[in-house]
This record gives sequence, structure tokens and C-alpha cells, in this order.
Amino acid sequence: MTLRVWNIILFLPILLCSTNSSYVPPRIEMKRLSNIPLISSWNNNSAFLYNYNSAFMPTINDSDAVALLVRVQNLHSGSKSIYDVGPSRLALSRSLDDTHLKYSYISEQDILIDTDREYQAIGVEDPRIVLYNNTYYLLYTALSSDAHGVWRAQLTLATCKNNCFTKGNWIYYGPLFPNVFWSKSGSLLIHNETHRYLFFNDSNIAIARTKDLIHYDLSSTFLLTTRPDHFDSDLVEAGPQPLKLSDKNYLFLYNSGRQVTTPNPKPGWHIQYNLGWAILNGDDPTQVLARSEVPILSPELDWERCDNTSGEWANRGLTPLVVFIEGWKQTDEDTFLVWYQGCDSTMGLAELKVHFS
Repeated sequence: MTLRVWNIILFLPILLCSTNSSYVPPRIEMKRLSNIPLISSWNNNSAFLYNYNSAFMPTINDSDAVALLVRVQNLHSGSKSIYDVGPSRLALSRSLDDTHLKYSYISEQDILIDTDREYQAIGVEDPRIVLYNNTYYLLYTALSSDAHGVWRAQLTLATCKNNCFTKGNWIYYGPLFPNVFWSKSGSLLIHNETHRYLFFNDSNIAIARTKDLIHYDLSSTFLLTTRPDHFDSDLVEAGPQPLKLSDKNYLFLYNSGRQVTTPNPKPGWHIQYNLGWAILNGDDPTQVLARSEVPILSPELDWERCDNTSGEWANRGLTPLVVFIEGWKQTDEDTFLVWYQGCDSTMGLAELKVHFS
């Protein structure tokens, strides 16, 4: 999540499909595995104030291991409020046991992706990772600004093959769409050897295609758009990579926003983020078979709401009324662990199950 710029990318807004009326969607349920944050400076397991937007990073030689690439951020040295933040970076944290509820302490030495390039000088965020043929493909949003202080977000790629838990081993390819002013939040789907798709952006979710996973061609189509009078009426934004279900179709999780009037401490903030889903056709993932009518996760706990009723969390949340996901892992047939963040401040864990009967 970051400041959004509207109508910068001039796509022809053609929604590739409406939902398929003959498809009977499964029942999808999600439950929290902990009511307290997993990674939080207030739990003394990070040197950074804000720890959120975590991507799941598969371990090449151990399919059971869990590592997360976490967006970390501190306040400016002269900050006057909890909203005066400095640049965000991406740091590594590892699960310490098989419950995946305890994680290694995050310090400066755990930074993998830094603000050391011009196109990401004021921050890196929104990581999503795909492991393919023993190579990590990391898609993230790089933030920069011009001489007038106008922010620019660019969807950016880095890869790594060896010793990838060390900062210096990543190869940077820079922004995927250098001629596009605003692009972010990329979800990569490697369908097969010839069909690879990138679902990206906020406001609406656009589509790009790639043959080599390095170079991407923009499409004039959208995968998902906002819907009036729904939980996703204000924006939709890609979640992590779609994963295949037992019926051979893909489950695609997406983040969404709607306007609300919930009193909260952040000046001018009136958006609530919720989690939605779509079923993508297993033969052609650009076709949507079904889409959620209600969210499967919404801000409920104090550290997810951070509103005026949230006690001490009212003064801790960088962005109130937010649950947001960028990482998940399949643990069994139609069963997944989902890492999500609350209030742009801390991390939680949930289990998602898909039922076809």
C-alpha cells in the first residue's frame, strides 16, 4: 500500500470476462491462527517500528521451511507524528518453529532490498515472490520523487539464484514499464512454458504477458475492476501469485478498498481494506469463473482496525482499517497459510480452506 495516483495508466478498460454463470464456486473460509501480531516492534521482535506487507519466500532445499520478506519502516528522525515515516525497505525473517507463529528478530543486518538505487530512493514496498526453476523472481514497488516532490511508483523486478538470503546476491532489472508513471503490486502466474501472466496495479488489476519472465508486454485489458456497492468499490489490488486448486482452476486473492465513515485518528483517512477472491480458469487464467460477493477477511481485531475504539492500537497504526496480503503457502490440498498485515504496522497469520462440497 502507498499513496495512489488515479488514471495515470491509460488502458482501454475491457474486463476480460464476467463471472461464468455455469460454474459453481467453492466455499472459501478463512480463520485467524493468532489474535496477537506475529511480527511487531511492540512484541520486541523487530528493530523497526512498522513491519508489514510480507511475501512468503520458499526455501529451495526445504519445502517445509518458512521465510518472509517483510516491509520494514521507521519514523523520520524529526517526526512529529506516527505518520511521518522514512523510506521502507525489505528484510528477511524466518519462522522459528512448525507453528509459524514465532519469527526471528529483524535487524538492520536482515535487509535484502534497500533504497540504494535512484528509482527506489524513497522506498521499496509490496513484495511478491515466485520460485521457479530454482530462481527467485521478486516483484516489488520502487518509489522515487522528482524535483517538485511528486512521488512515482514503478513495478520493479529482481532475481536471485544463489545464497539469496544475503543482500548482495540479487540481480536488479529495474522498472518493468519505464514509460509508465505509476505501476505497482505485481502478481506473477507461470501457467506453463508459453503462457505467463502478470496481474498488477491498484485501482483496477491490469494484465501483462511475458515469455522470459524478465520483459513484460502491457495488455489493454483488466482482470478485475471495482464494483459499485461492494466491498471492493473503491479499489482492487493484486495479492500474491494465484495457486491451483484441486479442481485445476486457480484461486486468486486480491486486496480491496471501500469508503467508510469509521472514526479513526489518521487525518483524512476514510478507506477500509478487505480481502476478496476470484477463481481463474485453469485453462485460461485471464478468464474469471467466479468472484467473492463478500470479503473473506476484514479488519476486526484492535491491531487490524487501529480506529478510535482500538485502545493502545489507535496510536500505533500507520494506516487504520487495513488487512492486506502479499504472501501465502499451500500446506495441503485446498489448504493454505496466509500472511497478512494489520494497519500497515504488523503481521498476522490465517488459514484459508476451500471446500467443493
